[in-house]
Amino acid sequence: MTDLLELLEMAGHGEPATPLDRDQAHAAMRVHRDCAIDDCRRKAAAFHALVAAGRIVPDSSRRH
Repeated sequence: MTDLLELLEMAGHGEPATPLDRDQAHAAMRVHRDCAIDDCRRKAAAFHALVAAGRIVPDSSRRH
Protein backbone atom coordinates (compact mmCIF):
# COMPACT_ATOMS: atom_id res chain seq x y z
CA MET A 1 0.00 0.00 0.00
CA THR A 2 1.30 3.41 -0.94
CA ASP A 3 1.37 5.84 1.96
CA LEU A 4 0.26 9.46 1.86
CA LEU A 5 3.79 10.89 1.60
CA GLU A 6 4.51 8.73 -1.44
CA LEU A 7 1.26 9.84 -3.08
CA LEU A 8 2.04 13.50 -2.43
CA GLU A 9 5.54 13.12 -3.84
CA MET A 10 4.21 11.29 -6.89
CA ALA A 11 1.75 14.12 -7.57
CA GLY A 12 4.59 16.64 -7.89
CA HIS A 13 6.02 17.45 -11.29
CA GLY A 14 9.66 17.73 -10.18
CA GLU A 15 12.51 15.29 -10.73
CA PRO A 16 12.18 12.30 -8.37
CA ALA A 17 14.73 12.21 -5.54
CA THR A 18 15.69 8.63 -6.45
CA PRO A 19 15.40 6.64 -9.69
CA LEU A 20 11.96 5.15 -10.22
CA ASP A 21 11.56 1.40 -10.29
CA ARG A 22 9.25 -0.18 -12.89
CA ASP A 23 6.13 -0.12 -10.69
CA GLN A 24 6.73 3.47 -9.59
CA ALA A 25 7.29 4.51 -13.21
CA HIS A 26 4.01 2.90 -14.30
CA ALA A 27 2.19 4.67 -11.46
CA ALA A 28 3.80 8.02 -12.35
CA MET A 29 2.77 7.63 -15.98
CA ARG A 30 -0.84 7.08 -14.86
CA VAL A 31 -0.83 10.03 -12.44
CA HIS A 32 0.81 12.35 -14.98
CA ARG A 33 -1.02 11.12 -18.10
CA ASP A 34 -2.09 14.67 -19.01
CA CYS A 35 1.45 16.07 -18.63
CA ALA A 36 3.91 16.53 -21.48
CA ILE A 37 7.28 14.84 -21.08
CA ASP A 38 9.00 18.12 -21.95
CA ASP A 39 7.19 19.96 -19.13
CA CYS A 40 6.98 17.36 -16.34
CA ARG A 41 10.27 16.03 -14.96
CA ARG A 42 8.52 13.20 -13.09
CA LYS A 43 6.79 11.93 -16.25
CA ALA A 44 10.06 12.23 -18.16
CA ALA A 45 11.86 10.18 -15.49
CA ALA A 46 9.08 7.58 -15.57
CA PHE A 47 9.14 7.42 -19.36
CA HIS A 48 12.92 6.95 -19.46
CA ALA A 49 12.77 4.31 -16.70
CA LEU A 50 10.19 2.35 -18.69
CA VAL A 51 12.22 2.65 -21.90
CA ALA A 52 15.29 1.35 -20.02
CA ALA A 53 13.21 -1.54 -18.64
CA GLY A 54 11.99 -2.42 -22.12
CA ARG A 55 8.36 -1.66 -21.21
CA ILE A 56 8.05 1.22 -23.71
CA VAL A 57 9.52 1.33 -27.19
CA PRO A 58 9.64 4.96 -28.35
CA ASP A 59 8.12 5.78 -31.73
CA SER A 60 11.12 6.61 -33.90
CA SER A 61 9.15 9.22 -35.84
CA ARG A 62 8.36 11.27 -32.72
CA ARG A 63 10.56 13.46 -30.58
CA HIS A 64 10.34 12.53 -26.85
